[in-house]
Amino acid sequence: MSEMWDSVAENWQRNADFVDRQMADATEALLSAVEVGPGDAVLDLACGPGGAGLAAAALVGDSGRVVLADVAPSMVEVAAERAAALPQVSTAVFDLASIDAPDESFDAVICRHGLMFAESPVEGVREAARVLRPGGRYGAITWDSRAANPWLGLILDAVGEQFGVPFPPPTVPSPFSLDDHDQLRSLLAEGGFHDVSVQAVATTMPAESLEAWWQRVPQLAGPLADALAGMEPDVRNEIRERALQAGASVARTTEGGIEMDGSALVASGLRPS
Repeated sequence: MSEMWDSVAENWQRNADFVDRQMADATEALLSAVEVGPGDAVLDLACGPGGAGLAAAALVGDSGRVVLADVAPSMVEVAAERAAALPQVSTAVFDLASIDAPDESFDAVICRHGLMFAESPVEGVREAARVLRPGGRYGAITWDSRAANPWLGLILDAVGEQFGVPFPPPTVPSPFSLDDHDQLRSLLAEGGFHDVSVQAVATTMPAESLEAWWQRVPQLAGPLADALAGMEPDVRNEIRERALQAGASVARTTEGGIEMDGSALVASGLRPS
């Protein structure tokens, strides 16, 4: 898993600001749900280039601290570079299911788009509960259903249609592994949290054109980027044409180009005191 995300770290670095803009409303909802405030200690798990943690750093201020952690060292390097001017932010390399921190170390733990890729999401949630202080809050963002996210789903569908099998395979953790409200509620409850809530937040995907959409999205999806890189050029082009045709049927024209629907689920829960 770390090697896969390391392989796309440079792509994420180039697109980090774009992703933060797309996810701004969902990130605000996440930080509000876990009640991040001045002086808090916050852990951002599966941080990627660190966007959610950097947003938390602005809320905790100089008296707080934020740790940006990811299993992929190259991603952590990108996050560290983006946080270089913030003394309250540090970085670490570890998996969300094996957190290198003592019990009851943080006031809030967040995870933006990492939990659905965990081999055992419930173990990841339990580990987050372990490092939270009593009364602390956990929050995670996952993608809503495939149908609610055509900007990504249509490209995955184009790959699957090319080979006549679902992509990614149903048995593999994927962007839509945790796309159900009830599933998320049960997961957080099983992981030890009370007062669990799940809300959907719009995350519209803008692009300058359909071609720009096709160029950007595969760069950011680790499993998809790896799969496309291993294909023959003519096969990739067939997938591209199929994706562009499908994208044209759902994209809306805007002043800046196009946009497609997107939706994320923001789940949160309280560690009992």
